[in-house]
Amino acid sequence: MSDAAGVVPGAGGPDLPAVPEPLPIWFECGLVVLAALVVSVGGFGLLLAVLGDYRLRLALVVGSAVTAGLSWLAWPRSVPRSSVSRRRRVWSVTLPAVVVVAVAVLSGVWNAAHAGQHASIGRDPGIYATTAKWIATRGSLQIPTSPEWATPSDAVSPVFPGAYAVGSGTSQFQFDHLTATLLAEADGLGGDRYLFRMPAILGALGLCAVYGAGCRLLRRPWLVAAAVTGLAVSMPQLNVSRDTFSETSVQILLWCGLGLLAVAYERRRPGMALLSGAALAGTVMSRIDAPIYLIPIPFLAALAWAADPSPARRRQRFGVYGAALAGAVPVALLGTYDIQHRAGYYYSDLHSQVHQLQEGFGVSIGAASVVLALGWALRRPLGRLAGALRRRGRPIGWFLGALGSAGVVAAWVGRPMVSTVRSTPIPLIGALQDLQGLAHDPRRTYAEHTLWWFTWYLGPEVVGLFCLGAGVLVARSCRRSDPAAVLVLACAGAGTALYLWKPSISPDQIWAMRRFAPAGLPTALLLAAAALSAVASVVARVWRGLDPVVVLVGVAALTVPPAMITWPVRNFVPGPGDGSVNLTGVEAACRATGPDAAILAAYDDADAQEIVGALRAWCQVPAATLNHALSPAELRGLAETWAGQHRTLWVLAGSAAAVSSTAPGTTPQLIVTVRQPHELQLVVEKAPPRYSPMVASLYGAVVAPG
Repeated sequence: MSDAAGVVPGAGGPDLPAVPEPLPIWFECGLVVLAALVVSVGGFGLLLAVLGDYRLRLALVVGSAVTAGLSWLAWPRSVPRSSVSRRRRVWSVTLPAVVVVAVAVLSGVWNAAHAGQHASIGRDPGIYATTAKWIATRGSLQIPTSPEWATPSDAVSPVFPGAYAVGSGTSQFQFDHLTATLLAEADGLGGDRYLFRMPAILGALGLCAVYGAGCRLLRRPWLVAAAVTGLAVSMPQLNVSRDTFSETSVQILLWCGLGLLAVAYERRRPGMALLSGAALAGTVMSRIDAPIYLIPIPFLAALAWAADPSPARRRQRFGVYGAALAGAVPVALLGTYDIQHRAGYYYSDLHSQVHQLQEGFGVSIGAASVVLALGWALRRPLGRLAGALRRRGRPIGWFLGALGSAGVVAAWVGRPMVSTVRSTPIPLIGALQDLQGLAHDPRRTYAEHTLWWFTWYLGPEVVGLFCLGAGVLVARSCRRSDPAAVLVLACAGAGTALYLWKPSISPDQIWAMRRFAPAGLPTALLLAAAALSAVASVVARVWRGLDPVVVLVGVAALTVPPAMITWPVRNFVPGPGDGSVNLTGVEAACRATGPDAAILAAYDDADAQEIVGALRAWCQVPAATLNHALSPAELRGLAETWAGQHRTLWVLAGSAAAVSSTAPGTTPQLIVTVRQPHELQLVVEKAPPRYSPMVASLYGAVVAPG
């Protein structure tokens, strides 16, 4: 049967009731504008920050112009309508898209209401927030150090946590800087309130991006909407949407890029391919590990070109992938320059892992070159081989699909039985093991349990369907040309598989699950939906009319377990998790010390040292840490030096005793006590089951000149 007759051949197993174009045109237009906006406004703002001349107005004006240009090039065209009735299109296409938009809006509002104000640099969110505030107020990614703390003592360090000294009196912020730039732009538009709520907006838009790509993957939009709803209520998605993480920006760019590239391939649209390439390469501006998502693309492009027997279509395919490359190169170069030259020591620290990703990309390019050369030289023999494989695609597909499902099941059930992964000791893990009555082994990474982590947050029902769905999509990809399935399995699947094997993160929960927010969790839910789609199709053939029941059961299976797991801690607010103060404490310190202060964080006091960067960014005063104690005379001499510059020296710490120990003879005063009642409990071997209220204080004292 043809598409016009109401059936899409091979869409998820047996033929499904058709949704010929599963996305409304307005939703597709929105995804185009979203991808162009993040790449252009965020990317141009990053370029200005890298050059040391960030200005919000210029970033918005130029970025908006580039957004308009990219959107015009990629603007979706209306596709011919099928004979499906208007009423059915509204029910099957428009309504699920409206539901997803509503879910995204409610999610954004909900997460914004519980946004963290994570300013201390004990963990990554504080670094992103501090970097964003620095860009917004200083317009640069370079941090001057030596002019502010010129002292003969090596006890004073102006390089705060989350930054690296690079010589010549400067230091640099850790990480890639696109996320920080987006946060800085939000800060410029609405101050700190917008800065800390920007992740909620990005998380909501990420849900729409996942839905857009998911509807290319499956022709049952209601199941895709259910998968996206399950993602929206899952605790890890809430976590990255409530704190200043980079995962939400990667999620938008990755899924917009995959969805638009699939559409560009199907419709042979070079303009849309150019935008999709820019979006996928935009992930490189957000995270140092993002090249994992790009590695399969050159090889896939070469295979698609070589497997097409039509010379005309080959030329069109070549144009599509050439446009994607043209969009990707400048964006990837900017991201690479940023990480190498504005976070160079961070890049050096992780160079071995980055080099492995670069080698993988090189292998993909080399393999693509071989395929292109063979495809050109041996067109006819390879065409016959491709035809033979297509004719035998069904048995090959079922075999490889069964193998794929079995592999995922083995990773889920079997891996914990045969391995216990260990690495460098992490004191936090040992402490949590002791608190929870587990065997003390701080070297454990729990990497063998990564798929069990998914069951903690999504439920075993979803993970079981995920295992089945992996095989369904592999089988489907072998039976017919399906660019969306191939892209999701290869690109999002590669990132998921890498971190399932080696998450490379402290395994305390919910912290470790951020690894899977960009690709892993969306992929698991979409593949679970693919399994349900295949089951519904089989049921429809055997018991005509019962497939809607399967779909309704599937909707419940994808949404209810994550919601039930999240419900007891639904109002959690991410925080430092280590007793440090949040932005409220930093602002109180700014008011207490005043604009003419110079601030020292007491030595051996992590609570104060972790907010030094925030003090510099928000208070805009000199601030440094003490590596070891100064004598009273040295401290008074330092205060005398600052008095000559009309500044008052303050010592800050998390306790009065720490202030007195660092600055004997001073009178500590309580600056602020911050109560954080809804932080999540830190645990291992389960999802956080309850809140762990935190109370953090900050004390300070003035050092008199001597």
